[in-house]
Amino acid sequence: MKTVNEYGSVEICNSAFEDIANIAASKIKGIYPNKRNSGIAECTMKDDELIIDLNIKAKSGIDISKVSSRLQSRVHELVEEMTGIDCKKINVSIVGFVK
Repeated sequence: MKTVNEYGSVEICNSAFEDIANIAASKIKGIYPNKRNSGIAECTMKDDELIIDLNIKAKSGIDISKVSSRLQSRVHELVEEMTGIDCKKINVSIVGFVK
């Protein structure tokens, strides 16, 4: 996403949005990255709208609905707080469970 002002331009790359989403996710108990030493987020821009896909493993026995909703909310809040951009879609995919 790129903005221009009187001083020049500022571009926020997809990898920066992914980092923000990963930071937000690291604060939510009961979720884990799909792969060891990797993040959970993939970001794309479509029709000037930010879409974040989160692929997570969940701790066995947690309330998936509640944790996923909390994750979406926290990612949305942090992206908006850090960039001023309103993320239109945050999709959560549960790809497995951990004990």
